[in-house]
Amino acid sequence: MKGIIILGFGKYSKTRIDTQFPSNICEFLGVTTETLKGLVELHMNKKMEPNYVELTLEEEVSVASFYSGFSFRHYVGNPNFAVCIFLSQDDVLSNEFEGMMRRIAHELLPKREALNFDDILGQYYEMLKKEELSPYWEEIIEGETSIITVKRKEDKKEENNSIEQTNGGDTKADSLMEEAGIKAKNIKLQDLLDEKKSKIRELTRKYTELVSENTKSSEEIQSHKEEISEQYIKLESWSQQMADLNQNNAKLMDDIKILNQKINERDDFLKEKERSIEALSKKLNGAEEVEDVAEKMLQEKVDLKNINLGLNSELEKLEKANKSLSNEIDKLKKQITGHIDSITSLKLEVKNTKANTAVKEKEKETFKEQIFDLKKEVKVLRRERDHYRKIVKEKNLL
Repeated sequence: MKGIIILGFGKYSKTRIDTQFPSNICEFLGVTTETLKGLVELHMNKKMEPNYVELTLEEEVSVASFYSGFSFRHYVGNPNFAVCIFLSQDDVLSNEFEGMMRRIAHELLPKREALNFDDILGQYYEMLKKEELSPYWEEIIEGETSIITVKRKEDKKEENNSIEQTNGGDTKADSLMEEAGIKAKNIKLQDLLDEKKSKIRELTRKYTELVSENTKSSEEIQSHKEEISEQYIKLESWSQQMADLNQNNAKLMDDIKILNQKINERDDFLKEKERSIEALSKKLNGAEEVEDVAEKMLQEKVDLKNINLGLNSELEKLEKANKSLSNEIDKLKKQITGHIDSITSLKLEVKNTKANTAVKEKEKETFKEQIFDLKKEVKVLRRERDHYRKIVKEKNLL
């Protein structure tokens, strides 16, 4: 034997090498999860119940593997794990080898979270090499234990051997044949019972999967409902705040109207009192009673003026607030007009630059035409010069 690994199975049959002994055995043999894909498929094809497999991998590495089972109602030790032994060419496996691997799965897999798990795995591996482990043939099925099919096959072999031995005797042949027939019927019934149990386990597994999916979907629906209710609560609070703000605004506007109305009423009342005071003062000059009445009326006038001053101060505060808002609005308008003026000035500058460039282009074209005409005149003059030189040479005028 070369080593031992614990193979873990996740969702959608994804595998991982959970533990290995020696610690670098997979690297040494070149074994990866991709290499073990064929082994995983063999385990999954056997109804995902506890099963034992022997095969040779792609790299010509022999492996003996025991899968602990998929369902939490039918497993050995701990579901969704496999105990794999890498074999050498000289290894000869005994008939109890599967039972010893089942013993490792039964006793070792529940201790996976132990701190010294690697040491325990090494101890069990050494005991397996020395065949010091006793076989374990029981499985957990819905909280109970039962003997697996491998054990029953050995019982069948013993029964067949006993039948063959009894065939030699003439006197007990009939009774033994009857007993063999009864045992054969019992075996058939037991196989039928096993088949029914396997179907029940398969249906139970499917039921548990559907229940888990249903619980997940219900949890998601519940979370979505909670999110929706939270959003509704936030919306209601925002609506309430908006309603309160609108109500406060309307109340302030009503208060301003009432204050303005009171101020107008006070002004009218003061004017009326002043008129009455003037009339009384004209009629009753010099009388003490009239003076007392006048003093009272003057005091009332002072009181009314004080009240009017308070109302005027409130009105001034409101007017100041309104004025500040109007000032801010004017500032914004001025900024906007300034931006608009700058934009229009920029547009005018762009227009002027375009006009200047057009004029310059025209001047450039005229300069080109003048240069062209000058070139023509120079060319004509050169021709005349050459002609005159020729005449001078021919006539020898020099």
